[in-house]
Amino acid sequence: MKSCSVSFILIALIIIGCSSKQTERSQEYLLHDIWALSSINSEKVVIDETVKNLPKLEIYVEDEMVRGNTGCNTINGKVEIDENKISFYDITATEMVCPGNLEQKFLSALQKVNNYKIEKLKLYLYEDVKELLSFQKID
Repeated sequence: MKSCSVSFILIALIIIGCSSKQTERSQEYLLHDIWALSSINSEKVVIDETVKNLPKLEIYVEDEMVRGNTGCNTINGKVEIDENKISFYDITATEMVCPGNLEQKFLSALQKVNNYKIEKLKLYLYEDVKELLSFQKID
């Protein structure tokens, strides 16, 4: 009887471990999408005379790449994802002159990001526990 109990416990632990890994993978898979900026430092970003287009990110999980725009300039770079950890690096941008300071605020915040969460079709990017950027899924 003891060996049956031990076997059952081992099987349960394996299932839980696999389920946990599957959740991490599905969370990473959800990142693979197109996201439009909603807020920077908890301040809503709105289209007005200085913001003609919302910045967007298109994250390619398998290729570890990110593409998008700052609302003005096109960006390309790399993304590293490990469970709920994420970082963006080697970001390059075209160099058109842009009105306002949204581009600088966006790129500065993006460089500080180190973790994320996805809830209800929204992507939240954090520096530790501080929310830096939030996005709405648009694809």
